[in-house]
Amino acid sequence: MPLEDDPEDEQPTPERLLPAEDRLWRHPSELAAGNGPTSTGPPPAPAEASGPVDRRGPALTALAGACLAGAFVTFGVMWFARPTRVEVALPASSVRSATTVLATFTKEAVPTERLATQLAPTIATLRIQRAGSWTTASALWVDNNGTLVTATPVVAEASQLIVVGDDGISQTAQLAGTDPATGVAALVVGRTAGTPITVANQAVRAGEPCAVVGAARADAAPDTSNASVASVVIRSISLRASIGGQVIHDAIQLDRQIPVDASGGALVDTDGGLLGLVVGNSTDRGLGTAVSGYTAMSAAKELRTHGFVQRAWLGVEAVDLTPDLASMLQLSGGARLTSVATTSPAASAGLDEGDVITAVASTSVANASDLVRTLRTHRPGEAVEIAITRGPTTTKVTATLGTR
Repeated sequence: MPLEDDPEDEQPTPERLLPAEDRLWRHPSELAAGNGPTSTGPPPAPAEASGPVDRRGPALTALAGACLAGAFVTFGVMWFARPTRVEVALPASSVRSATTVLATFTKEAVPTERLATQLAPTIATLRIQRAGSWTTASALWVDNNGTLVTATPVVAEASQLIVVGDDGISQTAQLAGTDPATGVAALVVGRTAGTPITVANQAVRAGEPCAVVGAARADAAPDTSNASVASVVIRSISLRASIGGQVIHDAIQLDRQIPVDASGGALVDTDGGLLGLVVGNSTDRGLGTAVSGYTAMSAAKELRTHGFVQRAWLGVEAVDLTPDLASMLQLSGGARLTSVATTSPAASAGLDEGDVITAVASTSVANASDLVRTLRTHRPGEAVEIAITRGPTTTKVTATLGTR
């Protein structure tokens, strides 16, 4: 008697077996060639040599074929629906324009070694004796008549000035004059021991990579160039900056401090053209400050000839218009007069303390520095129309500029 847990005891016994070709399994006797009964129907399909028959193969093959066909169809749809790329040959002028725009935003490396060699003859070492001690700064050759330009703070309260040129020979220098408005000082020696520096053709631009070139440092090796060069970037232009107690209204601000011995040196472009004269580090920002190279060279020549710089003079002192006062007067800006010199062109024109100058000869004046810069564009003896606001009243007066 079979055991109760015999699995075969629980299998149902079919009443009638299906034909061999319709069953998933066959009895071994049915697989033997010639042992089965003769069939009148079609011959049975050939059997495998051994093991059960796997009927999943055709189904999997069909499924793989369907997936592959679907992939081909999907890829074909995506190919025809893809975005079309059209390439158009640009005209030569368009290509040049695009290149120019890109070049504007590309900062080239400053060739400091080349500039040191190129500009060494234009830089003179300036030794200053002050209160019994000596300091070193820089100066630039202006012409072939022994004229040099340096910064006013460099020569302030100096008891003796010694210039060492490119030939290494020392000469005693005389102070020709200073220009507090620009921070420029002119020196005169017996002969030019170097090459006059050349003013750059290009305008000064903020963000411009450039270099500060000054006299060689005292600890430099003997076989090195007679100039020290540091790459800088122009941070801003037309800025008001204070150098000690001196205010410069049209300053060039650099992106870093400069060493003391670079004061009086040159701010140059990558070709070596003079962009500005370095006057020192601003006391309000602590960054290197320069004045226009053209302004410095022109001032030095006038200081050599006259001892002062001839400029149009109005005879006023002014400050920026405060936002509160500007709002009350309904003005966007202006220069408020704090002092009017007696017997000055301003006094003769009827200007008074408290007046707000908003324009000079149709040029708008936004602040006190604007007033200074605008007056510098005019010559002594020129009659200019000045727009002023006095309380609620706006009027225009004419002033004949004098000489300062």
